[in-house]
Amino acid sequence: MWGSSHVVTKDLLTNHSPAFYTSTRFGIASICFGFLFARHLRRAKRAEIGQGLLLGLCSFAAIAFYVTGLAFTQAAKAGFITGLYLVFTPILAYALFRSRPTRDHLVGLAVAIFGFALLSFPHGGESINLGDILVLLAAIAWAGHIAATSAFASQSDVRTLAAIQVMTVAILAISANLILVRLGLETSPNPIDWRFSLQIGYLAIMLTVVSALLQTWVQGRVASTHAAVFYALEPVTAAIFAYLLFSEKLSAVGGLGALLIVSGVMISRIKLASRWRSPESGVRSPESG
Repeated sequence: MWGSSHVVTKDLLTNHSPAFYTSTRFGIASICFGFLFARHLRRAKRAEIGQGLLLGLCSFAAIAFYVTGLAFTQAAKAGFITGLYLVFTPILAYALFRSRPTRDHLVGLAVAIFGFALLSFPHGGESINLGDILVLLAAIAWAGHIAATSAFASQSDVRTLAAIQVMTVAILAISANLILVRLGLETSPNPIDWRFSLQIGYLAIMLTVVSALLQTWVQGRVASTHAAVFYALEPVTAAIFAYLLFSEKLSAVGGLGALLIVSGVMISRIKLASRWRSPESGVRSPESG
């Protein structure tokens, strides 16, 4: 689902503005969360509300950078660049919560950054792609969001955090859209047809509600290291969807850069994976309690 979101969003943005798209998607998702977890929201503690608001700010920044950048770059490239959040997460976790990164994290980060440079470097007389830079900022914002979620999830109810953060994104997105309209920077949205309804419904319900709940439920039963390996498949599936739907192709240099990004993600997880498998490490699987 995550891989398909890049091409669906890219297609949707050809006819609708990023502000309208974001406000509509998260507006629908916040209504769903409100119905699903009304009881949890009524019992929310002050600390949970504050943490949910902070997560919502990180998520809004990531979405804003991403949808704006996607209007200027390819869906396939955006998928690989977004995958860098897996490498940035341990770095920000240390900066924000003093969770020290390993040497593998740092090596993986260096490899992935070099891959990003190859993937985004101008070719054939092109200028520097602003969209790639914005999507990179989105990946950093998502990494901060993941690091904060890991820190807060052990302290608060995950369902409450998810609901508050999505509602925060919806409020910020709708406010930004209204401000842009007021300033004359946002044009009237194109007519809403069946295609838009299907796309925004898929992104709001499947990508924002169902995917988030599935991720939370599954990661309580699967090692985070193993989950990270599957997360690394997101840019690959994004590139496949982009080729099938938009016939987007990466250049040889761009393909090498994409390969290095995925390699950097995998390198950053090697030692963690070996520790998880090692009985001497003292790390227990979820099944062992």
